[in-house]
Amino acid sequence: MGAVTYPNPEVAAFIAEYFIPVQFNVVEQPEAIDRFNSAWTPTLIVQDAAGREYRRSLGYLDAPRFLGEMALGRLMESVHRRDDTAAYERAKDAVRRAKGDAAREPEALYFEAVAAYKAAHDPARLKEGWERLMERFPESDWAKKASFIRG
Repeated sequence: MGAVTYPNPEVAAFIAEYFIPVQFNVVEQPEAIDRFNSAWTPTLIVQDAAGREYRRSLGYLDAPRFLGEMALGRLMESVHRRDDTAAYERAKDAVRRAKGDAAREPEALYFEAVAAYKAAHDPARLKEGWERLMERFPESDWAKKASFIRG
């Protein structure tokens, strides 16, 4: 990822704006494997300053998938903080960045609906968003998690 993904201008700008990147070489610093409970590289972990983990991804990601993954990390941080306004804005960003990514777009749509509901206190926003998710990605785990709304 160091040769292809991180040098991408959009990735570099996104990291600079939203994250404080820390990188460990597990050959030179094997204690990082235990500290972060990860024996696979690359491993991306989104944490806050207190060490609370909000997202983890294993394996190589090209620039578009990296941006979607990190946007989901930002979204999950705001969801866990219960900042509904930030979560809604970050959810829209995650949906935009994950577009076309079958692994991340359904999750982004799921949480966009949750964030829209919480921000507006309107259950119709949740149902509408989850219906859109189930139409676009009916076989995804995220659609199955939302399917109870259909009775």
